[in-house]
Amino acid sequence: MTTNIKILHLEDSSRDSELIQSIIKDEGILFDYFLAENEQEFISVLETEKIDIILSDYTLPGYSGKEALNLVNEKYSSTPFIFVSGTIGEDSAIEALKNGATDYVLKNKLERLVPAIKRAVNEKELENQRKLAEEALKESQEMLQKARKLAQLGIWEWKADEGTITWTEELYQIAGLDPTLPAPTYTKQASLYHHMSWLQLRTAIDKAWKKGTPYQLELEILRPDDSVRNVIAFGGPKFDKENKIIGLYGTVQDITERKRAEQEIILANKKLQSQNEETEKRSVELIIANKAFHQSEENFRRSISESPLGIRIISVDGEVIYVNKALLDIYELNSLEDFKNSSVINLYTPESYIQHLERKEKRKDGTEISEYELSIKRKNGEIRFIKVWRKEILWNEIRHYQVINLDITEQKRAEEALKNSQLELRNFASHLQNVREEEKIAIAREIHDDLGQILVALKIELGLFKQKISKENGCSSSQEILSKFDALTDLVEKTIKTTRRIMTGLRPEIIDSLGFIEAGKSYVLEFEERHHIPCQFETTIQELSINSLQAVALFRILQEAMSNIAKHAKASSVKIRLSTKENKFSMEIIDDGIGFVKNQRIRPDSYGMIGMKERIHLLDGELNISSEPGKGTCVRIEMPYGGSEPRTKTLDKRH
Repeated sequence: MTTNIKILHLEDSSRDSELIQSIIKDEGILFDYFLAENEQEFISVLETEKIDIILSDYTLPGYSGKEALNLVNEKYSSTPFIFVSGTIGEDSAIEALKNGATDYVLKNKLERLVPAIKRAVNEKELENQRKLAEEALKESQEMLQKARKLAQLGIWEWKADEGTITWTEELYQIAGLDPTLPAPTYTKQASLYHHMSWLQLRTAIDKAWKKGTPYQLELEILRPDDSVRNVIAFGGPKFDKENKIIGLYGTVQDITERKRAEQEIILANKKLQSQNEETEKRSVELIIANKAFHQSEENFRRSISESPLGIRIISVDGEVIYVNKALLDIYELNSLEDFKNSSVINLYTPESYIQHLERKEKRKDGTEISEYELSIKRKNGEIRFIKVWRKEILWNEIRHYQVINLDITEQKRAEEALKNSQLELRNFASHLQNVREEEKIAIAREIHDDLGQILVALKIELGLFKQKISKENGCSSSQEILSKFDALTDLVEKTIKTTRRIMTGLRPEIIDSLGFIEAGKSYVLEFEERHHIPCQFETTIQELSINSLQAVALFRILQEAMSNIAKHAKASSVKIRLSTKENKFSMEIIDDGIGFVKNQRIRPDSYGMIGMKERIHLLDGELNISSEPGKGTCVRIEMPYGGSEPRTKTLDKRH
């Protein structure tokens, strides 16, 4: 013992006290000695001094060692207590040990006193060290668990000798399985993956087991609820001391929300063996606990160091104290010192630097932003886009911040390409609509100029020929001929009407001459006559200021909605309502038909509905369809409008 220990001695014999002090001193033990001859002095020393060990006589006048032991057990249970007495019997000694005494020494065998003191003090030190190790290990395990949950990382292990498979709770969550159930066997795992994913995984696992080849795959997991999760799977062999493969282990990371990103944190968690409660094995238990703690700490540090995610640790004052290799690769730097010496204004793009300053100001006000995106510029001028997560952690038992960086540049580029592709498709659809309308105009004009004029001329010629026949032939047979002329004239008249209806369907001339409102009224009137469904056309607009393309698009939407009513609604009445409000134009087509289930999916061949959506999109508007079975359907179209507001009163007309 190299440091002073504090000894409290409960003894009423000064001679015995001096003898015991002398024996301890002769053994080279450094100590501070406190003598208590009664209960009051004993309690006073305990309350004022931090005693390392207590020596006590068994029998004293007015007080007893047994009472002193009870007091120590109640308030100072971690302090060793040794009886040093000449009157204690064997039965009393055994009872004292059962009641919590550390040891007992007879006054006629004081050569046992110093070894007993040393053993008791050493056991106390071992116990204190074990508790400290347990606390540190628990804190390290909590840090590992937090990091694993943050990364959404599941871990599995297969032990070949036992034939067992173990999953972490996170892996159960990724697969959508009940964590209280055993982990699925190798054969049952085939149902958890898409067919092609399982073929890839099975091939990789076979190579890992037979050849020791590690793997990294991007797979699709099929959950029991039919949802699909995109994951990155890492796996490889587990070796024994003789470098033989004894099993496999790996990780599965959910990247559904960041499919193009690579993300993994390798975690390892060692379980501490249950400690043997026997006193003689405490030192062995302490060694096991210390070894497990250091291994766990090493695994945690390695998981951060080897993670494919860029990770840096910063203090609450903003000082960077650690960066891993992945982070240095993202910024194209070589070391922690390079990162520290690089100014933020040089690392970030101007826009991200301004956002960085704004976040710093918010943190000063107590507002912590835990997730955000930024863009950086490398030395070669390349711009990279980064997703960042910031979380408070304990690092070396001190509060720090862990900042995780994920390079999402490829994801951003893919999103931009998709956006451009969709824009090109919209523009192409708009061009096709215009081409179709121009073709319809040309066809309608040809029908009008050629077929229409021919039919009108034919009707006139039939009339003239009929007059000539009636003047030149007065016989009874001429009446039959005249009836035939009338029938032919009616047929030509019907053909002319049909031709006009076809021309109106292709391109109503009234749109160009009187505008959408009058064209709509005319179409609704024709619809009512053809299908015998009463229609009501309401508008708060006397003059609608829109261009020809907008008018045609609205007319086609009206045509399609009314056509759907005629085909499917079984309606007894229809109401069309036009209005403007707050720079918005709206058109509602309401029927009292059979309706349909609102969330019912549109059939892939419902080209009319698809066309309505495309046309309203080209108008920069919105299409909303509301319906309930038995309560009819309302089709509402709304688009930006910069024309005049309603002038006087609401017009309500039947057509």
